[in-house]
Amino acid sequence: MIKKGLLTLLVLVLFTNIISAQKHNVVNASIALRNEEYVDAKKYIDEAYETESTSNDAKMWNYRSQIYLQIALKKSDLDANAIFKATEAHLKCLQTDKKGRVIVRKWTAKEDVLARTIQCGYKLFNKAIEEYNIGNYKSSLKHYAAISEIIPLDTEDQLKRGNITRETILYNSFFSSNKLKDNAKSKELLQQLVDINFNEPAIFVHMSSILIEEGETDKALEYLALGRESFEEDQGLINTEINLYIQLGRTSELIGKLGEAIALDEENELLYFNRGTIYDQEGDINNAEKDYITAIALNPSAFGANYNLGALYFNQGVETKNKANATSNNSLYEKLNNEADAVFAKALPFLETAHNLNADDKNTLLSLKQLYYLKSDYAKSEKMKKLITELK
Repeated sequence: MIKKGLLTLLVLVLFTNIISAQKHNVVNASIALRNEEYVDAKKYIDEAYETESTSNDAKMWNYRSQIYLQIALKKSDLDANAIFKATEAHLKCLQTDKKGRVIVRKWTAKEDVLARTIQCGYKLFNKAIEEYNIGNYKSSLKHYAAISEIIPLDTEDQLKRGNITRETILYNSFFSSNKLKDNAKSKELLQQLVDINFNEPAIFVHMSSILIEEGETDKALEYLALGRESFEEDQGLINTEINLYIQLGRTSELIGKLGEAIALDEENELLYFNRGTIYDQEGDINNAEKDYITAIALNPSAFGANYNLGALYFNQGVETKNKANATSNNSLYEKLNNEADAVFAKALPFLETAHNLNADDKNTLLSLKQLYYLKSDYAKSEKMKKLITELK
């Protein structure tokens, strides 16, 4: 019969041996990592991770972080979730003791852990883009979400230099959630971008589109108005708002609001430009022309007003030219053709000014290419054609 004291000793020895065996897993994992034997390294560190005695051991986290980062970077076929495990392990490594020291300081310097954590951020970001591009939108969202815990650690702006910021993560995440038709998540992400004053007018357009889809047209208009407060000259916002008012049959309401605003601020060229754009879209050419001319008089360097007025005249000229080409009456043809040429002549200086203000605007280049051709100025027409080609 085994005595009680001996039995206790045997149990203690067995327990000690088990703990020792599990700690050997961490050592074996570190040796396998050093030898780039990632299959074995993964096996040993997983055993240590899944065993209670070493599952939260600082040394285990130290090597698990390195092993899984290497797997994510070099042998991702070994584990599809390697980058998530690497990220989790690195964040664990950066936990501190009561004295504020990282728990893995015996094996790895804090600076090295941080450097590898930034590597995790880059890998997550690139993988998120890859997943989005192949249509794995849920996976893309998951990768973006994992980066959010790393962003606050980017004290030296290493991620920021790669345009990996809280803003870009939120914005890219929106596109993934939007593809999934998850309106609730999409609105949540867009609202966060609005709250942090993200410098992108399209977020208000996207928000309005979702709200329109949900039948919340008044809210959609509120967001578009909010967007224009920050991005007064953004043509996308202006057009979206105008088109929505047109769809709702409420253009007179918007024209009225702009008229009231002009009465209070007669020197604000943007108000005239916005109202002119509405008149233009509604086919009220005379009032559109007046407002564009006023806007240009107030600000000769306004690209939008110069382009829109030039385009208005250009379109008038095309319409008149088409009428001329459609008639078999020679005298009427001459009359209409001369009228068209006169209107084209009016369009040219405004479109040239617009081009000088924004040399990369394709619509301006296309209009000028055609105008120069109609004037038989083939050299300039070819120059515009070349510039258009270079934009592609």
